[in-house]
Amino acid sequence: MARLQDRVALITGAGNPVGRAVAQAFAEEGAHLVLQYDDVAQRPAINELVRQIERLGRRAVALVMEISSPNGAYMLTEAAVAGLGRVDILVNNTGIRPAIPVVDTTAEQFDLVMAANVRSAFMITRMVLPLMFHQNYGRIVTTVSDIAYRGAPGYSLYGAAAGALLGFTRSLVHDIGLRNVTANCVAPGIIDPVVASEGERAALEAVRRALPSQRLGELGDIVPSYVFLASDEARHMVGQCLSPSGGSVML
Repeated sequence: MARLQDRVALITGAGNPVGRAVAQAFAEEGAHLVLQYDDVAQRPAINELVRQIERLGRRAVALVMEISSPNGAYMLTEAAVAGLGRVDILVNNTGIRPAIPVVDTTAEQFDLVMAANVRSAFMITRMVLPLMFHQNYGRIVTTVSDIAYRGAPGYSLYGAAAGALLGFTRSLVHDIGLRNVTANCVAPGIIDPVVASEGERAALEAVRRALPSQRLGELGDIVPSYVFLASDEARHMVGQCLSPSGGSVML
């Protein structure tokens, strides 16, 4: 049997490359999907993803919705239950990753990143947890970043958000207690982009040379961590973080 057979997974940030790849892998493992995205420009990619999921014989519900507010998170949770009956798996994957030197960061930019990355994950987790408690089953997987551990020039703001999500998860598991609900993180390293400028490619090459693996990651390197943490195989993984990063972080 597939590892996620007939589970219902809610994936936030499903319109970005990681979200789409995780959704596809979950469907291949037997899950039904609720896909949240907040940028209408992602609608064509989301519509194609829904078609791919349905071709696998799975069900999919896609919703464009902003979830950093209590009302938005509530509406998403209600729509997930109305559409697919329950939520077994939550993947917190929404967020933005600006590169801004700390001295150039404004208070407005700080608030924007914290809302998109941290507040959104907090709000939807808070809404979904009672459902998981009621059914005494749940898997929560939150995307952070290897930057939460190693830092990077220009990423003080994003690193703060990633670190906050890591700390949130490690405290959350104490609130969950003895229930059959787990919460863990995935901290991916840099993924080799399909398209990059000459300057970006030179920077990526410097990163690649510094990695013990001597290669940049691909989506296929990242996704298995999400599948594992969402499955029953990871029942003893509690408050942990997997970092498929080519060795940029060694946990």
